[in-house]
Amino acid sequence: MQPLQRDEALKKLKVERYRLQSALDRFYSHDLSGDPVAMEAEALDVSTPIRVMVHLTGSSASLLSQIDPEYWNKLIHFSPLIAPPPRTLESGVQTITQVVPLNIKMGMKTTSFIRYKGDNNPNSKAPLSSWWSDPCWDNGGANKISNKEMVLALSNKEGGAHVDGDVTAVYKAAKEQGRIVIGGRPVSDVARLGNLVGVAGDELLEYLRDNFPEN
Repeated sequence: MQPLQRDEALKKLKVERYRLQSALDRFYSHDLSGDPVAMEAEALDVSTPIRVMVHLTGSSASLLSQIDPEYWNKLIHFSPLIAPPPRTLESGVQTITQVVPLNIKMGMKTTSFIRYKGDNNPNSKAPLSSWWSDPCWDNGGANKISNKEMVLALSNKEGGAHVDGDVTAVYKAAKEQGRIVIGGRPVSDVARLGNLVGVAGDELLEYLRDNFPEN
């Protein structure tokens, strides 16, 4: 792969940033009881620019790595949804809490995902490498998943860039959990996970504003 010059990469970053912002705006504009096809499409649209900007492999460089080799170490807001560990009550009963990644607002006529609004708390920051690879959702049961696993599944398996039926066991388990029905219509499994990817997308936009102000 031939790397870009930094000024070229910055121009590409501006496009990918706009692409992500636009996809997020469209995704969060949908009513959860509305068109499931549209919500799936927007979730896929959110995943692809995240992959382009962040994902690094042995054979290809991420866009951010061509701008700043230290991009993995720069801080990003990261507030994973982690279930508290099981505990035993005084009675001897063991309790377990399971969490479902659904942050929704229900109104008289519409139901929508609640969008991440930003966080300036320095204690909520972590290196981008942790945000990418550490669990962003641990349901407290038998499954946990990272931003990387979700973004790559949506972009590489579900149709963001191409389609492949060979999904990972972790992604498959996450996709099958937390199913809900709004207004008599089931919310798409991809759209539900798109909500988590949507949080990641807005966190990445915040990261870009903080660390690449020239863009």
